[in-house]
Amino acid sequence: MARVNVFLKNDLLKAVDEEATQAGMSRSALIQRALTAYLEAQRAAREEAEARRRREEACKKMDALAEKLGDWDPVRIIRAFRDSRYGPQRPPNRPPRGEKRS
Repeated sequence: MARVNVFLKNDLLKAVDEEATQAGMSRSALIQRALTAYLEAQRAAREEAEARRRREEACKKMDALAEKLGDWDPVRIIRAFRDSRYGPQRPPNRPPRGEKRS
């Protein structure tokens, strides 16, 4: 294990020592635990920021594709394809969507 020297303000060192005593651990153990928690939080924040950046980039690409394709209705396209192969698939006595019964 490496040994390092750091400079701490007196009031910070006093607070560290008090917390270590309350927790029943050494000053070094408390500082190690605190640094580990800090580094893990920073890593998680970086990973979340990267995931957010990737989602935003994907959304931009989807928006660009939607703009390129223009106004389109995927349900209409699928139904038209299905109907061209198999004929209309409507239940008997049921009007098409948008039409009211008479």
